[in-house]
This record gives sequence, structure tokens and C-alpha cells, in this order.
Amino acid sequence: MPALPRLPFTAAVLCAAGVTIGCTSADGGAMHRIFASWQGAPVEQVQAQWGPPQSVQSTPAGTAYIWIDELPTAHPPGSGPRDAQLEPPATTARCQRKLLAGANGKVTGGEWSGNACCVQTLVGQCAGLPRKAESGS
Repeated sequence: MPALPRLPFTAAVLCAAGVTIGCTSADGGAMHRIFASWQGAPVEQVQAQWGPPQSVQSTPAGTAYIWIDELPTAHPPGSGPRDAQLEPPATTARCQRKLLAGANGKVTGGEWSGNACCVQTLVGQCAGLPRKAESGS
């Protein structure tokens, strides 16, 4: 039999890989825009908008301010207590945001890690992360 039956499978694999890469680059793009919006801003402005960081660490180049978001994840259908007569273990999605500030207290960069970082910045909590325009300046 010719190799045609494998072609749809190969196309499906390539399509799935493209979707995964697309999500990864969308996630990175939104987070890059968030951190870029704070470049050069006083860290006090970040704290006023984001709230206090969970931790602060000294670095050779200044200070790192760290915020951690943990969100409960939804359980798939059929995993509820009625279905299995057991409560499934709680799971969380996590995003760690780290802003770096120089000795002058101004943001010099940032980084993030986790599986629940912003994919876009238009709605929800992610809408509150980019730097807001200052009024009267």
C-alpha cells in the first residue's frame, strides 16, 4: 500500500507542533511586552500597581523583586468526587514574575517562568500587568 495513509498522521503531528510553538511564542510575546513596559520605571510604581512582591533578593546588579501567582486548575470531566468516590488532589498552575532593578531603583529587566504566565494582556489579571500611562505627566 502507498505511503498516503501516513500523510494525514504526519500532517496532524506537524499541525500540533505548530500550535504548541504558537502558544509558546504568544506567551513569550505578552510577557516581553509586560516587562518592556516597565523598563526604566521606578520599582515603587511597579509595587503600587502589582502589590508587594512575595520576596526580594539582592543580586550583583541590584535587586530582584519576585511575584508568584498560583491558580487552581480545573479537573477534567469524570475526575470529580462523585465519579470516583474520591476527591482528586488539588493542582495549581503557577507563574513567577521577576523584575530586576538597578542600584538606582529603576527597572532594568525581567524574567518569568511557569505554566500559567500571560498568553495575552487584554483581559483578566494579565490586563493589569503592563505599566499604566501616568496621568498629568
